[in-house]
Amino acid sequence: MKKSLLSMLLAVAIVAPVFAADKGTMEIDGKIGMTFAGKVDIDKMKDSNDVDPSFSIGADFWYYAMPELAVGAGIDYLFAAKIKDAYDAKVSFTNIYLQAKYEFALGNDIFNNIYPLVRIGYGIASLSDASVNMDGTVADLDVDSNGLYWAVGVGTTIKENFIFEVLYFMNKSTYKASAPGGSETSDATFSAVKLNIGYKFAL
Repeated sequence: MKKSLLSMLLAVAIVAPVFAADKGTMEIDGKIGMTFAGKVDIDKMKDSNDVDPSFSIGADFWYYAMPELAVGAGIDYLFAAKIKDAYDAKVSFTNIYLQAKYEFALGNDIFNNIYPLVRIGYGIASLSDASVNMDGTVADLDVDSNGLYWAVGVGTTIKENFIFEVLYFMNKSTYKASAPGGSETSDATFSAVKLNIGYKFAL
């Protein structure tokens, strides 16, 4: 079943190439990514913690309001990444967002355009095996509430259908540390640089 679905998607991608975006054109794409230079900053802790690189998968829908300007929505899942110096804690995010990009044609058969990209949305955080040192006591760390996700970056279209993007993104959330002596909440920020590669085709 999975092989049949994959074959069908590849067939659609081949017969529906993206050559030029006219006003009213709609596109979808699929992307895989990898994060670098990840950091978690918790307001009530003195130091930020580095986060190991992680992979992501995502999908986008685009509508061209103008030949150069596309607006749309998307979803992105960041697989669990280990927070260094935080016991065995791992953090992951599911981000749902609105976005826009403005394409500048390059007149090149390989690199067709370059575009700045902005996203804003809502990030759903998840922690596993998370604990922190709170006044000399090991405290369990959980997500108390989710929050804002935003990203800015630049991308290019290669050979009409392939995508390469570099993004800087940030997730806001609130964590709750619970210990036998009580609990404490704190705002937290996760940030990283992400490289995306993907493939797009017209609807």
